[in-house]
Amino acid sequence: MDRRTARLLNGVLALCCLALVFTAVYPFTTVDTHSKNPVDERFTVPESDEYRATGAILADSETALEFEGAVTADGGRYLFINEGAVRTEQFQASPGDPVYRRIVVEDGGSTDRRREWIQSDTERELLRESRTDDAVTFIVKQDATDLADDVSGAASVIVRSLYVLGYKQEADTTQGATVYEPKNGWYEGVEPYHINGATGKVRSIGDTTDVRSATVTWDQTRPAGTYAELALVRLTGDAPKTYDLSFEFESGETTVSRPSWVTDNRTEA
Repeated sequence: MDRRTARLLNGVLALCCLALVFTAVYPFTTVDTHSKNPVDERFTVPESDEYRATGAILADSETALEFEGAVTADGGRYLFINEGAVRTEQFQASPGDPVYRRIVVEDGGSTDRRREWIQSDTERELLRESRTDDAVTFIVKQDATDLADDVSGAASVIVRSLYVLGYKQEADTTQGATVYEPKNGWYEGVEPYHINGATGKVRSIGDTTDVRSATVTWDQTRPAGTYAELALVRLTGDAPKTYDLSFEFESGETTVSRPSWVTDNRTEA
C-alpha cells in the first residue's frame, strides 16, 4: 500500500471516529413537541353544552391522574378526580347552586392539613367527617358559580399532557376524524428527554384539533440530550418511565344523578 492510499484510509477512519464521537455527544435531529405548534393548532377539549368525558394518566402502571366528568343541558354537573392517595367527587344540581364535595384521603399524615384547608375558607362548610382504618372522608358544601368550569379544566389537564410528544397526521375520512400518531425521538424541554416505544392514536373531530379520543403510550427517559447521557441515565436509574394516557369525549344528551351522600345533614367527627 503506498503512502497516499494509507493517508486516505487514515483520513476516512478519522472521519468515522469523529462521526461516532459526535453522535455520542449530540443527536442528529430533534422532534418538535406539540406544544410548539401555534395556539390554534394545538389539541383542545371540544366545546359543548352537554357532554361526558373521561381520562387517565398512568406512570409505570400507577395512577397519576384519573377523572370522569359530566355536564348536562338541564344544569346537573358531576366531577370525579382520582390522584392516588386523594379521591374527590363533586356534584352540583345547576349553575349557581352549592357544590357538594366528598374528599377521601388515604394518606393519614395529610388529613389535618386537609381539614385546615377546608375550614380556612368561609365559603366552605364541613358537613361531615368519618374515619375508617384506611381513610378519612370529608363531606363539604361550598358556594360556587359553575362546576362545569372544573370539569372542562380536568379534561384540559389530560389533553395538554399530550403536548410532550410530537405527532404525524393522517386523515381518516371514514370516521369523519383526523388521526395523529406519536413520534419517537429526541425532544427539547426544560431539560432534554428521549421518547421511544410511542404507540397509539389521537382522534380529533373532523379537521379540527378538538380531541374526541386518545390512547397513547410512550417510554420517556429524562434527562437525555445525548446517546451517552441516555445510556448513563438508564444504567444508573429506573428510566425509562412508561406513560399510558387515555381520553374520551362524548357530546350529546347525558344525565347526572344526585349521589346519596349529597345532603345537608351534619355530624361531628
